[in-house]
Amino acid sequence: MAEDPVLEAAFDWLLRLQDTPEDPAVRAGWQAWRRSDPAHEAAWARVCATWRDLGEAGPLRVTPVQADTLPPVGDTRPQPPRRPMQPRPMQRRPMRHRALRRGAMMAAAAAVVAMVAVASVRPGGFAGLGADAATGVAETRRVVLADGSRVELDGRTAIRSRFDDGRREVTLIDGGAFFDVMPDPARPFIVRAGDVAVTVTGTAFDVAADGGRVVVEVASGTVRVAPARGRRVEQLAAGDRLAVDSASGAVTRGRLAPEDVGAWRDGRLFVSGATVAEVVAELRRHQPGWILITDAALGARRVTGLYDLRDPQRALKAMMRPVGGEVRAFGPLLTLVTAAG
Repeated sequence: MAEDPVLEAAFDWLLRLQDTPEDPAVRAGWQAWRRSDPAHEAAWARVCATWRDLGEAGPLRVTPVQADTLPPVGDTRPQPPRRPMQPRPMQRRPMRHRALRRGAMMAAAAAVVAMVAVASVRPGGFAGLGADAATGVAETRRVVLADGSRVELDGRTAIRSRFDDGRREVTLIDGGAFFDVMPDPARPFIVRAGDVAVTVTGTAFDVAADGGRVVVEVASGTVRVAPARGRRVEQLAAGDRLAVDSASGAVTRGRLAPEDVGAWRDGRLFVSGATVAEVVAELRRHQPGWILITDAALGARRVTGLYDLRDPQRALKAMMRPVGGEVRAFGPLLTLVTAAG
């Protein structure tokens, strides 16, 4: 999400007012900024609402009620007297602390906006994408397809299928799914996820798609994975893992125990050398709201472990301990994963 300069300015004013609530120059500048443009007024209201919705620690020292009593642009009518603000000791925060706090708040604001569209995905939310089976947050579902093949859907997942005399095809619109395919050499079974096609005749495997990245893991049998852009076809057997990055075209192979493929079906997540971002992508399917990584370097760090998908907050904290990260929950709908310090 691109930064909104007006919203960013509103957050700047909020931080200044929080740090120096009794500074008359800061308050005068804030009032002048709000009066100068109706868009500034709207951005300020949005910032106040975000602060309130996030449940930020500590009171908002310039409350939305106080903010709303300021005269609108062009209004010269006399305003009712306000109660004088009680003085309080001033504590200057170090600049580094302020910068980190501002970055976290801007990330939080972006996440709140994003949550309107994606935080509470429900089965009906995929209707416009042509899904014929879907799940919501932390929901799993078992589906039997027209040929008898079975599919187990992870949380926040949607698929659509197409079967005819010569083709068996399922499109993974979003999320993750474990496929147990009925053998039929005359009709290969194809799973499409992004620009990746996985072809089998009869096997069990897991496919996950998130943010332009597709991961295929094989529990039994063999599969053929064909990335786009003319790259060579990859053959996978039991225990093989293949990750395809659609943006860069990078293809990465790995290994895992076949019994750990699709472990999310038992509420477990086993990863070996996965990035923090990859693990968070899976945890998002099991926690209402949004989990946001505020530091790209932290998201690229690699972790190995077994995590409990039934308790995503506990899993996040366990993952952060060895890589030097922190988990901050802002109410029930937003969690920030940040670098420690």
